[in-house]
Amino acid sequence: MKTLFFVEDDESLQDIAQLVFREPKFTVRVFNSAEELLDERDVPHVYVLDKQLPGIDGLELCRILKSNTQTNGIPVVMVSADPNIKVLAASAGADAVLEKPFSIHELETLVANVRTQIS
Repeated sequence: MKTLFFVEDDESLQDIAQLVFREPKFTVRVFNSAEELLDERDVPHVYVLDKQLPGIDGLELCRILKSNTQTNGIPVVMVSADPNIKVLAASAGADAVLEKPFSIHELETLVANVRTQIS
């Protein structure tokens, strides 16, 4: 079973992630902030990061993850309502981008696509 770490401060999106990504394919761990994630010792198979987070934003978190030898090979999906997210996420090293608002199906498909990198 693959582990997905979902970093999002919006509780409704946290709930959606836990409904969409569940056993038998995934175990989902939800984090409210970058700092909370950075305190975590375990590593997932996929990260889904919101750009707009309290404290350290998702772009900086992506840069931190991609510069760490323990996490740099793990796919990162960035989600955001920012109209420039594709350019911003690419410059931070993200593997994929999803613009808000998005459908559950779009999120599932994108994670499935990056997951093929880890299967």
